[in-house]
Amino acid sequence: MGASKSKDSQCQIKLPKFYRARKDLDLTICPARIDKVHVAGLSRTTEDYVQRVASRVFRATNFQDVIVECTEAWASLNELGIYKDLRVQIDVSQGANASPNGYEVSFIGTELPRVVGAVGTEVGQNEGSMTFDLTTPNVLGRGERATLHGSYSNSKRTDLTLRISKPYLHTVLGDYKPEVAVEVFRQAAMVPISAYKTENFGMLAEFKMLFPLNWRVSHSFQYEMSFRELYALGKQSPFFISQNCGPRMASLLRHIASIDMRDNRIFPTRGAHMKCTTEYCGLGGNLSYLLGNLHAEVSFPLFAGLSAQFVGRAGVIRNIGKNQPEPPISSLFTLGGPLTLRGFQFGGVGPHCDGYAMGMHSYWATAFHLWAPLPFYSYLGRFGDNFRSHLFYNFGNCDSFSVNNLRAAAGFGVAMRIGERARIECNYCYPLNKEKNDRTQPGLQFGIGYEFI
Repeated sequence: MGASKSKDSQCQIKLPKFYRARKDLDLTICPARIDKVHVAGLSRTTEDYVQRVASRVFRATNFQDVIVECTEAWASLNELGIYKDLRVQIDVSQGANASPNGYEVSFIGTELPRVVGAVGTEVGQNEGSMTFDLTTPNVLGRGERATLHGSYSNSKRTDLTLRISKPYLHTVLGDYKPEVAVEVFRQAAMVPISAYKTENFGMLAEFKMLFPLNWRVSHSFQYEMSFRELYALGKQSPFFISQNCGPRMASLLRHIASIDMRDNRIFPTRGAHMKCTTEYCGLGGNLSYLLGNLHAEVSFPLFAGLSAQFVGRAGVIRNIGKNQPEPPISSLFTLGGPLTLRGFQFGGVGPHCDGYAMGMHSYWATAFHLWAPLPFYSYLGRFGDNFRSHLFYNFGNCDSFSVNNLRAAAGFGVAMRIGERARIECNYCYPLNKEKNDRTQPGLQFGIGYEFI
């Protein structure tokens, strides 16, 4: 048996010796029929959970189709969350019932242990966190999973979540990747730009799926019931923070729709990405508001390694009913900083009181980027692919969707990729337009995160 790598470099497919010796052979002209598919290494997993995924291999009519279908089936089996490692083996069919061009496909793997633990780091929006996860995968044999997740960030944000999820990838709706989950959470965060801290405790029920399939739009429908309490950081907190302090109960529905057609999440050169979040709070408790937030970006290549990018984001929150109280400051938006409006301090755009951001009920921000590789990146080899330089011009406004009182800044900088999760930006910023209460940050500005404007 010879080894050949498929399109996914992590998928190892063992081929018959004949195909290994004829590397120049056009596999599309080689007829093939799959006689048997064997899935090995299952002890806790039920057969019906993997049967639908493995059966797609029978659609192959030539040997090129066999490799493609095996690769896709391998990826789908890994998505089931039951295997620690998995490999594919293709053999010539043998026996009295073997077809003339018949083959047998075996998926051979090792199931995940009953308990899996991990300790690591995670990059958030301009913060880093220490994390731990304790997971019991495949609890009942059909991909059920219970996960305990905890994190503590350098900004003193803590998060403890217990999540129980159940996928339905083995059903007739498996292509839509449906999943149901329930979680209990406790979160605490400090917001020094507004001199308050919050503590949230509650539960969340979620249903996720892809629809429509040809666009691969991901939908998440959530119901959340939580108890939220806001505290002043200390005596230095202004009076408007004290007015927002106290416990509240929130009962809300949330819908998140997202589509990602970019060729790369960190440094895209072509494609588009959009994410829309809608919340309706007011099904109970003493919080009542309607919130919408939209993030969109599009990138396209130019010439000589250059690419252009347009990014926009907008949000609005409104209370429901004339006699209902205004949403607390912890539910309002902030604008400014290296991740949103460069050239301004964190939360530096909009109204301030005693130097602290008061939040805003609506905002919009837009940025134009011209991305290019470093001038000497070819001397760095593949390491140079982790760096990009850019020119940018960003502008936006708060509590108004007009172009009056526009805030704007321009500059240039260098960005470095951190894996496929986040990037670091070092920019030189020059504010162009600002208002009286805004707080600018001309000169060098550093930012780290996974979603930038």
